[in-house]
Amino acid sequence: MSLQWIEKDFIFPCLCFRLVAGLIPIHVGLLGHVDHGKTELARALSEYVSTAGLDRHPQARERGMTIDLGFTFFRLDGFLVTLVDAPGHADLVRNVVAGANIIDAAILVVAADEGPKVQTGEHVLILHMFGVSSVVVALNKIDLVDEERVRMVEESVRRILKGTILEGAPVVHVSAATGKGLDELKRRLLEVLKPPERNVNGSFVMPIDHAFHVRGAGTVLTGTVHRGVVRVGDAAEVMPLGLKVKVRSIQSAGEERSEAKAGDRVGIAVTGVEPEKVYRGCYLGAPGTLKATSSIMAKVKFNRLFKYALRSGSDVHLTVGMPTIPAKMYLLRSGGEGVYVPVEEVRGGGEMLCYFALSRPVVAEEGMPVLVSKLDLPPTVLRIAGGGRVTDADPGKVKLASEKVKIGVVRMRRGRGWVVSGLASSRVGAEKLIGEGVKAARGVRGRVVEAFGGRGDVVVEFEGEVGEREEVYLRILRAKGGMLP
Repeated sequence: MSLQWIEKDFIFPCLCFRLVAGLIPIHVGLLGHVDHGKTELARALSEYVSTAGLDRHPQARERGMTIDLGFTFFRLDGFLVTLVDAPGHADLVRNVVAGANIIDAAILVVAADEGPKVQTGEHVLILHMFGVSSVVVALNKIDLVDEERVRMVEESVRRILKGTILEGAPVVHVSAATGKGLDELKRRLLEVLKPPERNVNGSFVMPIDHAFHVRGAGTVLTGTVHRGVVRVGDAAEVMPLGLKVKVRSIQSAGEERSEAKAGDRVGIAVTGVEPEKVYRGCYLGAPGTLKATSSIMAKVKFNRLFKYALRSGSDVHLTVGMPTIPAKMYLLRSGGEGVYVPVEEVRGGGEMLCYFALSRPVVAEEGMPVLVSKLDLPPTVLRIAGGGRVTDADPGKVKLASEKVKIGVVRMRRGRGWVVSGLASSRVGAEKLIGEGVKAARGVRGRVVEAFGGRGDVVVEFEGEVGEREEVYLRILRAKGGMLP
């Protein structure tokens, strides 16, 4: 089965497979504010156009802007570069985040006439939170301004990058319209590119970014293979739909392939599913290896620039891997032994264990990146709240507990320990505390080893030095009987 339908309907046939064989595939995101020239830069760099590339989507042409992820190719030394052109419009940030999940490096495009905007800052944070550090800044449209303006905008960009993993990224002055600076951009990009490590031994999985029907080929699923190897004739499964399919044929960069492996950008024709049922957020994988879940746990670091407090139970937009969906976020602190203590709120700069009740099932795996956003806020303010990693892809019902802190006081030494008063009111109560952990005011941890006397005093052995009359804290958890959904 030939896949020349992709060339006819979605790409310009101008790069032969014999020219890309042996090159290292690497995926470079094009990010930046709307109308800052990303697509024109992609046009100037690219040799080969693939799915929705260069705004070939009909709605993109109608609206005059990038509305979806576009993919184009060019060769750079030993690399086959896939440019992932992400929309810059504020309403389309979901597609930007989806693109960030599949890129190895990025070109951040900033127009010299306008300078950085709010969405520029959001894209910087997305790259930072997804760990994309191989970045070059393309200061575009320099043909429209004088040198002083270029210098001022570059200084502004460097201030935005400060404190992120993008700090110190090279800034190249370019004009996609005239071609000025493009050779220097390629040179600096080559300097930051590193051959990515690919997991070809794991079970096959590919996040799907487009699905469509082509006469004579059937349903075509396009994406970047995240893990493993897929071959023509293999059985596969579309998750979270749970639909079994069979691989009919595979194409990459205009050439039919018998197999595709981790890192390859491919179109795969399959039988067993209609394209209308498949959406961005679906994954193609080896049968039985991917799981759908309606809740996850994640450790999230909240962005210090996000100026709103988030309360437990807040409605947020959560990106889990590729899709972005509405979710309820519950803030927690582990109480040990599978019990969690609710936390009322978190502010920018804090780190928190979060439970997310999802609006619909998604594919999730431990270690998968997550991004917390408040996309209901106006686009004139920063909406990226935080990011982190999945710690439990299927937590089920989460047991909640209330917490009470008892305060005692160090009285005197006794052998290897210290006598502490105030943690219990009787000897019976003191005996129940044997084995419990405590913490002194200066942060030194200890453990109750015995009861002392008849008034509820205990003996605590500390891991470091403490002093007489220093306060000692004992956390007591009590099951609330409640669970998170």
